[in-house]
Amino acid sequence: MADLVDSFTPSDPSDKSPFTFLNRLPTKRLDAKITRAAESGIPQQGAQTGGYTPSYLYLSHVPLFPLYSDRQHELLAKEDKHKQLMIKAMNDADPDKKLTGGQKAFLGTIGHLVGAGSIVSTQRWERRLVGSNVMSADSRMKQDKLLIFTRWTVPAPPGRQRQGPLWFVDVLEQRYDESSTSSLKSLSGNATMLKVGVADGRKVTLQLLKTEAKGIKTQKMWSKGTKTDTCEAMTFVGDNEIVAMEIVARIERTASMVEAMEVRKRFDKEWLVPMVQ
Repeated sequence: MADLVDSFTPSDPSDKSPFTFLNRLPTKRLDAKITRAAESGIPQQGAQTGGYTPSYLYLSHVPLFPLYSDRQHELLAKEDKHKQLMIKAMNDADPDKKLTGGQKAFLGTIGHLVGAGSIVSTQRWERRLVGSNVMSADSRMKQDKLLIFTRWTVPAPPGRQRQGPLWFVDVLEQRYDESSTSSLKSLSGNATMLKVGVADGRKVTLQLLKTEAKGIKTQKMWSKGTKTDTCEAMTFVGDNEIVAMEIVARIERTASMVEAMEVRKRFDKEWLVPMVQ
């Protein structure tokens, strides 16, 4: 562990100050993470895949909710600008950038006599505290979430004509990308948001695996936070019937926290589920 911590010996071995304790932590690993975060730029946005299912290709003229927007580029640039300000503040507090090699060697030599080494160590931890903000800004831009938009409908009975107009349920999911190495992946579940588009204004009840979405008003977003199951099955619960719904279309892309928040806000405030006559 000697190569993982600051090479600093306190003048008083019994010193119990916070910085003395922190100097026993694997600081070189932390410094390396901060450096990687500072050196990384805005990541390339994830490619969108998917589309209409074969049995519903005749509806491909009906628009799907866009998972991209120009606003996302603006938000990523704003986040990167904030990160650059944090990097400057971090570098301004970095004693290893301000001290020459001779000065650092001198402080290391006399540190055990006058405690001068603790000054450098304290300044290094000031840098690391600012560096945590750099890592936070960098993590908000990482493409470690999977956005999935799925359109569902009640199918026509086998061999029979459809009864009533065709209507949709549009579902937006935010999942952590399974290929992500983010340490936050295990702390957050799947977020599910949905909207119903029915022309007659009735309320709709749906069953999403273990979660019931009851009494949904048309064009009003329903959400169950971040603890719902992935939406791989949906059932329409009517007054006298329970019908398994079908997927009309599905698109997905990886995205960052910044982009995912923009997508969710737009789905909530701006998106209207199309209605087909």
